[in-house]
Amino acid sequence: AVFAGALSRPPPRRVDRLPRSVSPPTAAARPRATGRRRRLAAAEEDGAATTATTSEGDDEEEIPQIEIPERPEHVRVVDAFLPAADAVALRGVFDAHNDDPRRVHEHRFVWDYWHVPGQYTQLRTPAADYFPEEQFEALEEALLTYAREELGCSAMTPVWLSNYVDGMRQEIHADVPHGPFAFVLSLTNWDKRRFTGGETFLLRPETLDYWRGFETSSVVERGAVVQTVEPEFNRLTVFDPRIPHGVNVVEGTRDVREGRLVLHGWFMDLAPHFSGALTEATCEPALGEILPPLYEALGTLPRARGFLVVKVNVDANGRVTGTEWKADTLVPAPAPNLPDPTEVRDAILLEVAGTFMDATFPAAGAPGAVTVPFEFD
Repeated sequence: AVFAGALSRPPPRRVDRLPRSVSPPTAAARPRATGRRRRLAAAEEDGAATTATTSEGDDEEEIPQIEIPERPEHVRVVDAFLPAADAVALRGVFDAHNDDPRRVHEHRFVWDYWHVPGQYTQLRTPAADYFPEEQFEALEEALLTYAREELGCSAMTPVWLSNYVDGMRQEIHADVPHGPFAFVLSLTNWDKRRFTGGETFLLRPETLDYWRGFETSSVVERGAVVQTVEPEFNRLTVFDPRIPHGVNVVEGTRDVREGRLVLHGWFMDLAPHFSGALTEATCEPALGEILPPLYEALGTLPRARGFLVVKVNVDANGRVTGTEWKADTLVPAPAPNLPDPTEVRDAILLEVAGTFMDATFPAAGAPGAVTVPFEFD
């Protein structure tokens, strides 16, 4: 792990121990020596808070629960991403540039007809040059704010504006080199569309691990192996670009005003994000003590690939009050004699969350948070 995060998020599970089948010397997450280590507690049947006695005395301490997602989240949909007026204004710029097909002006000649035989066919143009500066800066800030707070990314690639009309598509591919998260923000008038196709499609994780869950009695059709995301207006779709994906062929209109219109790019440059009363300067010494032992412990666990982004909530006195998984695309790497993949994920996520739950940050006089990304390869 190095320092640098679905159509629906799987429900988390509360875990109170490391998986029994992941144990030394085959790479267990070894508990760190600490007198006040908060034991990970499962929720009681009646939903009441769980408490335990620390080793430093007889006082009972409420034990925060650590929730472990059952599966990684490779696709995330955020509807109504931009303020409605901003999304409508961006779409309005495009409509104004294309209000009359007989009218000739500079904005009609900015499109690249990108055609790679058997792979890509679309119209595209750099969004920064297409929209008025003020509008594009607001769009860029909204995307970067989301990237910092939700994905642990501090930058993004230049944003493309693409249009798809009859016959245009993207065949299946993966975008591994570009960044840890791809995004598509739709400006398509989806509810009034006069075409078929245009959805983003992605291979399901079960398809990428097809034989593990194969059942001879199951009917296998497109929906069982591929998931699709409709580009509804003002919908942001964020996905793991390692997943093979594409765009279904658009059929039925040759008018760009009626086509699939989307903004897209990749979030990149993993970096911690500080909010509330916490700042990089005040947290740097604490992170310098927390992270090296954590990296060492993670290095003893079975290999995995992907990204984890954890938000660590801290109270005014510097005490960690809880952790949140902001993004998780972590998949155990295939290897002989490994425990169940779920148990490998449990061990890694528990090690990360448990380390931060044991940590102390500088007292800032007010609550704050630090969002920390991890890359596994």
